Amino acid sequence: MEMNIKPEKPTAVTGLIVFAGVILIWLVVSMIYTIESGTVGVLSTFGKYDPDEKEPGIHFKIPAVQEIRIFDVKMHTVTYHQGKPLPAREGVINKPIIQVLDNKNLPIGIELTVQYTPIITEASDILAKYGNNYFEKLINPIVRDVVRDVIGKYQAEKIASDRTAIAKEVRTMLGDKFKKLPFHLNDVALREIKLPNIVLKKIEEVQLAKQEEQRLAMVEKQAEKNQRIKTIQANTRLIEVTTQAKAEAGKKRISADAMAYQITKEAAARAKANQLIANSITDRLIRYRSIEKWNGHYPATLMQGDGKAFMLQLPGNK
Repeated sequence: MEMNIKPEKPTAVTGLIVFAGVILIWLVVSMIYTIESGTVGVLSTFGKYDPDEKEPGIHFKIPAVQEIRIFDVKMHTVTYHQGKPLPAREGVINKPIIQVLDNKNLPIGIELTVQYTPIITEASDILAKYGNNYFEKLINPIVRDVVRDVIGKYQAEKIASDRTAIAKEVRTMLGDKFKKLPFHLNDVALREIKLPNIVLKKIEEVQLAKQEEQRLAMVEKQAEKNQRIKTIQANTRLIEVTTQAKAEAGKKRISADAMAYQITKEAAARAKANQLIANSITDRLIRYRSIEKWNGHYPATLMQGDGKAFMLQLPGNK
């Protein structure tokens, strides 16, 4: 005996159970959401933002009643530059160079980098007031206004030399502005200043003039140095000649003094000798010397008296 078992047809109750299961799974999945690091969640209930931001992790919400909006609170970098647009990256905003006017209405291009971070506890307020496009509505206009106000105080010819002061003033003014905003200013960097060609040419001419002035000053300084060297050498030579002349004069004076001393001594010695000789001559000595030298012959002529008397001719000796 064969038995035929026919499958039972799904009843309405079974369908309801399946439907309820699907709805339950959908509700569970819809209730759960996650927040990644570097972001916060802003929960809205019937379109009203909850002031308490949701930190990274797993959270729950009421499906069809509450919605979650993810808000990036990592540091953002905006770069104002000239040339081709840079490739878009997470947290990086590329903008055209900032064109402003100096105090003489000459066009100046400013390349600038600004880094800022949204304040986490202000995320709901930022979305409520400005939406996700808060940069274009709030930050970009402020940056451009500050750059325009700062550059407008300077002349294009002096901007290059005043670069440090300009960068400091832009950073200070932006810092004061950001203190009133729901953002933290991390850094401001003045990357480049684009000057018009007419200004660049004038700056170049001024630089060349300064270089020439410096060159002439160096030449003049070297000439003065050479002149000082020559003067020192001449003075040194004069001192040497004077010293040598004094030395020669001293030698001659010493030699003359020595010769005069020698002559004086010799004269004194001769005078003393003559005095001694004179004192030693007596009548007896004279007679003795005469007798000593007599040859035995009498003189042929004999003078009498003082030369006025007569001369007596004596006979010759035999």
